[in-house]
Amino acid sequence: MKISTYSDLALATALFAGGLLYSAVSPGGVCASGYEFDGIGARAVARGGAVIADADDWTAIYWNPAGLVNAVSREAGLELRAGKMYTKDGNSFNVPGMNPFGNNRVTSGFVIGSLGVVIPLDAKSAIGAGVYPQLLQGADFKGTAPADPFVTALDYKSNVITGVVNVSYSRRLNDRFTAGLGLNAIYGSLTSDSSINWGPFMPGGLANTTQKNKSDASGYGFEGVGGLDYKINDTWQAGLVVRTGTRIPLKGDEKVYLNGAFAQQSDFTYPVHHPATSGVGVAWQARKDLKVTCDLAQTWWKGFSSARTYDTPGGLLNSNGNTYHWNNSTKFRLGAIKKLSEKYEVMGGYAFDTWAIDRHSVDFSTAIDVPMHRFSGAVTRKWASVDATLGALAGSGRRTAAGVDYSLKGWYVMGEAKYRF
Repeated sequence: MKISTYSDLALATALFAGGLLYSAVSPGGVCASGYEFDGIGARAVARGGAVIADADDWTAIYWNPAGLVNAVSREAGLELRAGKMYTKDGNSFNVPGMNPFGNNRVTSGFVIGSLGVVIPLDAKSAIGAGVYPQLLQGADFKGTAPADPFVTALDYKSNVITGVVNVSYSRRLNDRFTAGLGLNAIYGSLTSDSSINWGPFMPGGLANTTQKNKSDASGYGFEGVGGLDYKINDTWQAGLVVRTGTRIPLKGDEKVYLNGAFAQQSDFTYPVHHPATSGVGVAWQARKDLKVTCDLAQTWWKGFSSARTYDTPGGLLNSNGNTYHWNNSTKFRLGAIKKLSEKYEVMGGYAFDTWAIDRHSVDFSTAIDVPMHRFSGAVTRKWASVDATLGALAGSGRRTAAGVDYSLKGWYVMGEAKYRF
C-alpha cells in the first residue's frame, strides 16, 4: 500500500481497525489471517480453537452458542493473556510512492482479556453473556531518511480498540440436537497521531514542511449469531456456527497542522465491512480420557472497502474510493484434550490461517497479513468450584507479495479461571 499524504495514513489506521473487527466464528489470533484474534478462553485456544462441536462453558458465547445448554452448572469465567508480536515489512513504511526508511521491523506488546457467564435455566435451556475485546493494540513507527528529497522523517502512532458485548440463548431441541442464537454489539474506536517531515523537493507547497495529522473516530454495529450442535452417537459430535456480519459506520474528526499552525479540519465517515463468518467442527471421543477435535472456518472478507468520505473535502483531506481487493480466507484447527486425573487435564492444538489482504495493500500501515502456523498448549487444575488453566501460544508465518518479503511471529501466555456458583 502506498501512502500519498497523512490523510491516507489515518485511512490506513481505519483499515487496521476495521480489519480487526473480527467475527468470532472464524477464530484464531482474527480471514483467518496473520493478524487475527484467537478467540476466548485459554482452554479453547490451547486446543487450537477447535471447539465448535463441544464448547460447553462460558466461552460458547464466542465459539458456538448452541453449546451453552451443555454447561453442567452456573459458571463465570475470566481470561487474561499477554505477549509480543514481531513483524517485518521488506519495504518498511511506504510514503509518496517509495520506501525511504531503513528500519523494516516493528515489535509490539499487548495485554487483553475476556469475561463471561452462563446460567442454565432448566434442563433444556440456558443463557450466556460476555464481553471481550477483539483488538487492543497500537502502532508506533519512527523512521528517518535525511538524504531523501521528498520525505526526511515520520513519527506515526495509532491506537485501535474493538470490543464485543454478547447475549446468547441456547435450547435443547431433542436428545441429539441443541440450537443457539446470539446478538453481538460491536464497538470500534481508533485514534492516530502522525508527524511527517516533507523534504525540499516535495510538491504541492509542502516542501520543508512538518505536517501533523490527528484523527479520532468511533462507531458501533450489531451482528447475529446462530449455532447448532448434533450428537451423532456416544463417540462423535458435530457443530455448526454462522455469523451475519454487519457494517459499522466509524465517524470521527481529523485535523491537520502545518509547521505547528492549524491548517484544516473535517469530519469523516469510514463504513467498516465487518465480515460474515461460518464454521463447522467435529469432536471424537477417542477414549474415556481423550478427545480429539477438528474445525474448518471461513471469513467472507470480499467486499471490504477502504472508501472514506470527508464532510468538507479539499486541500490535504480528500475523500477516497475503494482501493482494496481482499480475499475470503480459511482456517484449519486441530486440538486434543486428555484427562490425567480427577484434578488435572492437559490440552494442545494447531491452527493454520490463510491470508486475506491483497498484495497491493499489505504493509506496516495496514497489517502484515501472512499465512500463519500456530501451536498452543495448556494445563488445567480443578477444585470443587474453581478451575484454573495456564497455557501459551506461539506462531509464525511469512509471505512474498509483489517481490517484497513479509513475516510475522509472536507468542503469548494465557490464564483462565472458571467459578461455578
